[in-house]
Amino acid sequence: MPSRRSGKLSPSVAAGLPLGRKLEEAARLFGQYRSSGGGGSANDFAAAFDEIDEYAALLCEHTGLGLHEAKVFEVGFGARPYRQIILQSMGVDVSGVDAEHPLLRLRPSAVAEMLRRNGIERTVKSLMRHLLFDRADARALDRGLQARGLERRLQLSRLTVADVGELTLPDRSLDLVFSEDVLEHIRPRTLESVLERVARWLRPNGLALLRPNIFTGIVGGHLLEWSRASMRVNPAPQRRSEPWEHLRRRRFEANTYLNELTRADYRRLLARHFEILEERVAQPGLGREHYGERARAALSAWSEDELFSNQTLFVLRPRHLGPAGRRLGESAS
Repeated sequence: MPSRRSGKLSPSVAAGLPLGRKLEEAARLFGQYRSSGGGGSANDFAAAFDEIDEYAALLCEHTGLGLHEAKVFEVGFGARPYRQIILQSMGVDVSGVDAEHPLLRLRPSAVAEMLRRNGIERTVKSLMRHLLFDRADARALDRGLQARGLERRLQLSRLTVADVGELTLPDRSLDLVFSEDVLEHIRPRTLESVLERVARWLRPNGLALLRPNIFTGIVGGHLLEWSRASMRVNPAPQRRSEPWEHLRRRRFEANTYLNELTRADYRRLLARHFEILEERVAQPGLGREHYGERARAALSAWSEDELFSNQTLFVLRPRHLGPAGRRLGESAS
């Protein structure tokens, strides 16, 4: 099973919602899974394969390395580590860390470990999803792998369950670090430590590809009725809240911890440890149809750069310190 290290429980602990709200959110979540045929079967994991193709292209562009030449690390592989499976199936030297124990095989020891590390709420959700959807998703993933001439592989020893803010890896040992939809769940003080560690772990010519779900985007509040899945539904579902509810009236709270960092906040944090080479917004127009006159007036304090950020990929090169405390490449003044 995945290796264990001492450390705090998940930094993405659920918010303190009343039990009734938690049950309602769980029912909505499973309704979304059911309507889409599961977590990935509706699109044969095309998005995950596209992300990995994007990593390969950026790595080659900025370092001259191919994925098969690189030592790769994922921050936050999630309850179902599908990117790890894809990359390992490709033969990539990849490993990763997550604060929560994944459910990969339904064994009593795995469930007990999930209860210990993840808590009862997250464990129950994972068990329900595993029983209802994971088999169909596994078949879909296998179809996607087979279409690329790959066979599923997963070396469990490459998955570490730990608080990434306390994880120790050798300095300058990695060529690529990537993370998807994780940073927004890490408390700012811990995130500062995580970013400093990632910069140290990377070789001077290494690359970090970090894609948080920006709080100021329309899906940044993590309300299920404004999730990316709900935005794809046609006709649109009935919603209790307004577009960008989390920036306006804030009547509803997400069932997860959010650090509420803006795109500008991420830029400031990242610039302390990295050179920002590029920013890529996954869906630049997401929510545009909801940005009418009323919404524009209510959100006048926010720029469109923030409101249409949503998932933003930051392409980063580490700023390593030399022996005199200067950034490598800087001359003494």
